[in-house]
Parts: sequence; structure tokens; C-alpha cells
Amino acid sequence: MTLVGICGGGLSEQAELTRSLVAALRARDKSVSVIAYAGASTEIDIPGKDSYEHRRAGAREVLAVSRLRWALVHESDTPARPEMAELLARLDPVDVVLAPGFENAADVSLVLNGEDGAMHATHAGQAETAFQLDRTEQITDFILSPPPEKNP
Repeated sequence: MTLVGICGGGLSEQAELTRSLVAALRARDKSVSVIAYAGASTEIDIPGKDSYEHRRAGAREVLAVSRLRWALVHESDTPARPEMAELLARLDPVDVVLAPGFENAADVSLVLNGEDGAMHATHAGQAETAFQLDRTEQITDFILSPPPEKNP
């Protein structure tokens, strides 16, 4: 599994790049998951729904289930964001995990520069490669390629 951290730029740029990369990776028959940081106080359950009310009543976890999908809402005891290893352990194994808003512990880091439509990509500990954000296929190639070997 390759963890891709996406940071920098604006949140809308990160989200758009993530959507583009999901589509490009799926087109190459790769399995993809996304760990999306929703913000420190964002409510991810819908007020008025039973799952929300059960959690508000004190349930530690609520597993909301439908015929098409399910979602686990876990009430945290700490204000800190969970460690990446803990989040990854909750996911089924996939080829690539995209993590907009997370920069640490990634195998591949994509750092958006903001207004100029550019970004820098690195395989962990390697030299940077520059891309334009609209070059999704090139970015996908970079993610799927093994990191270059370091010279001794």
C-alpha cells in the first residue's frame, strides 16, 4: 500500500486533485481509499438522524448501515487527530491511500504551491519533482513508480 500525503495550496485544490487522482488510479485498475481530514470541529454525522442521536446519547461508536454502504462514527476521547497508523489500520488493504490534509509519514508527498497551479512531489526522502496540477496522468505515473534508488 502506498500512502500519498497531499498538502499545501487551498482545501479546494487538494480536494480537486484527490478526485482527479482517484479517477486516474481507478482507470488503471488500482484500488484506492481516501483519508480526508474534515477539520477540527466538523460534524461528520447529520443532526436529527438516529446515528447522530445515538452517538450524542453516549454511544462510543455507531455503525450506520444501508444496502449500499456503511460508515463507522467513532467518538474520540482526545482532541488530537488520530495517528496515521491507527487510521490506516481501520482501512481494508488497497493499492493507494490518498490523504489530503496529511503530510507526515507518507510514502509520496504532494505539496501544492497555491496560485500558480504547480506542485512538488517526492518519494519519501528523495529529490523533488515538479508538476502542474492539471497533469494528473504524470502525477499518477509518479505515484505508481518505485522511488529512485539512492546512490551510495
